[in-house]
Amino acid sequence: MADGFVLIPAGEFIYGPEITYERLELAPPPRPRQTMWLEQFWLAKYPVTYRQWREFVTDTGHHWPGCWWRIRRGPAGWLRRFSLCAAYPPEMANYPMVDVTLADALAYCDWLGERLGVTVSLPSEFQWEKAARGIDGRTFPWGEALPRPELAGLPATHSPGLAYYWRNLLLPPQPELARSGWYWRVGAPLPVGAVPQNVSPFGAVDMAGNIWEWTISLYNEADPRFHVVKGGSWGYSPPHTAGNCRSACSITIPSVDYHAQGTGFRPIINEQ
Repeated sequence: MADGFVLIPAGEFIYGPEITYERLELAPPPRPRQTMWLEQFWLAKYPVTYRQWREFVTDTGHHWPGCWWRIRRGPAGWLRRFSLCAAYPPEMANYPMVDVTLADALAYCDWLGERLGVTVSLPSEFQWEKAARGIDGRTFPWGEALPRPELAGLPATHSPGLAYYWRNLLLPPQPELARSGWYWRVGAPLPVGAVPQNVSPFGAVDMAGNIWEWTISLYNEADPRFHVVKGGSWGYSPPHTAGNCRSACSITIPSVDYHAQGTGFRPIINEQ
């Protein structure tokens, strides 16, 4: 199998119970905790990085509606630390790629599949969750320890506000098992693999926090426009990093058009 992928073997795993914190008006009834069985598959060990994405757009000329983002250091980053930039920022080469639509992600998968000689796609939410949590129903890839204990008690929210802002200024994370809960002014993602504890039982890295990851699963089977994202991100609250949390990036902008600075992806290879 291609380098950079980890094997998720066939078999049972504990899925759920599903938790949803926002966009509830379109969310279906949550599935309960249950045992599921999946065929084996291979999942990218890391989310797609800036370097890999640049290689793709350079090679294909893909029309990408998104933008490059970089981390501003010092006083320049006070207004917004993670900021737009006009051209590819080489210092971000090993950061997870963001600002890609579902259509962009699938185009990358097609390109990668041609290079590898296999069929490449995106995981379903069930495949993603098994890869992240293992088979024993743990909450996070590493187990049950909270990703940021100093933020315990703050609300689960998709827009961390001043409460998170002041906590981040006054209480630096020790430890930070997943990049999450950062107010937009002071927050930014981490390079892939920056947190050694953030690895699943199957060896998939960074499946909690840092960025949301696209799946091919519909947020609601009755509406084909919107898809599930998993994993939480640097700009969402820590509860969103739980493996059983599901969300949609938007229920007003279809997934094929939606892109933002907290959403990326990782490919999958289905193989019997």
